[in-house]
Amino acid sequence: MTIQYLAVLASLSVAGCTATTPPDILTAYNPADPAIGIRDTHHHPVVVDFSRREPVDPQNWRKLNDDLSPARSGAGS
Repeated sequence: MTIQYLAVLASLSVAGCTATTPPDILTAYNPADPAIGIRDTHHHPVVVDFSRREPVDPQNWRKLNDDLSPARSGAGS
């Protein structure tokens, strides 16, 4: 079992050394090229729509559902 394991490991390591590198997909883009320049960056604040919320006591869930429902009670179903 050990010899088979070593043979598989050796063949995988040799196969890994003979593999070619993948072709350049973006050959026109080189990060070291000074002609490309620096992209404009803009700031995205993380807490734009932050609103502080405090814990509250449990409320009547049926009343909350009725209040938030698009169809008020008595309007169809």
